[in-house]
Amino acid sequence: MRPIGSALAVFWAFCAFCPDVSAQEQSFQFDDVSAHFQMARGLTEISGLAAASENSVYAHNDEHGIIYEIGLTDGAVTAAFALGDPTVKADFEGVAAVDGRIYLVTSTGLVFEAPIGAHRGRVRYNIFDTGAGEFCEVEGITPGPEPAEFLLICKTSHQPALEGGLLVFKWSVDERTPVRAPWLNLSLSEMLTSEERKKFRPSAIEWREQNESLFILSARNQLFLNVRADGTLLLKKTLAPAAHPQAEGIAIMPSGALVIADEGTMRLPGALTIYKSVD
Repeated sequence: MRPIGSALAVFWAFCAFCPDVSAQEQSFQFDDVSAHFQMARGLTEISGLAAASENSVYAHNDEHGIIYEIGLTDGAVTAAFALGDPTVKADFEGVAAVDGRIYLVTSTGLVFEAPIGAHRGRVRYNIFDTGAGEFCEVEGITPGPEPAEFLLICKTSHQPALEGGLLVFKWSVDERTPVRAPWLNLSLSEMLTSEERKKFRPSAIEWREQNESLFILSARNQLFLNVRADGTLLLKKTLAPAAHPQAEGIAIMPSGALVIADEGTMRLPGALTIYKSVD
């Protein structure tokens, strides 16, 4: 979309919380749900997501190191494998899949690395401390801009000097060096209104190489953002609370479709919702 006429140009120039529409490269059909699936009981507390194939995702719950592969045609679990014997337990907050390996991150910044296992199998795993837990409560992981790199997003900061920013850490599984400072510390005042900032708690992150940007979810206020690393806001969307009561995971599929995971409750099952991309 390009501004036409001087009045419209002035409007965009002074709209402090509008996305940079001229730079926008990807959006989704949020008003037209492509598919919606309720999850099995083991995934009531579904959390992170990662693309597994052209038409399936990897998912996990909050407490157990079990990786589920879920088909996006019917929402059924097609395979599952566990980390460790007995199955490892931790506060898992996100998952990434790279080159035949799975990476689970905990809220304290520990990364569990394991090969993708056979259905009903068990796999050995490594544990790495990224160091991000000293700075914040970690809430998501995604493969980063460079090979062997991962980006970790913070939900809340442990350090007053870092409060009020959008914090993302970069960590390398090859170097395995604990992080010393955020890779990104973006000002939220330039993206969100004061009311939006009060409830903003990132719950998921996805890096998109195609336009070098981040897709970010905030479960607490149903916000969905697309932000470039320089802080340029490409897209801001408030998701319907009834459809997304607790959005905890996102995955962008090879087709460009967006998959969102919502954690369930005592009364509601976990769920996956799929939105097609805007051509």
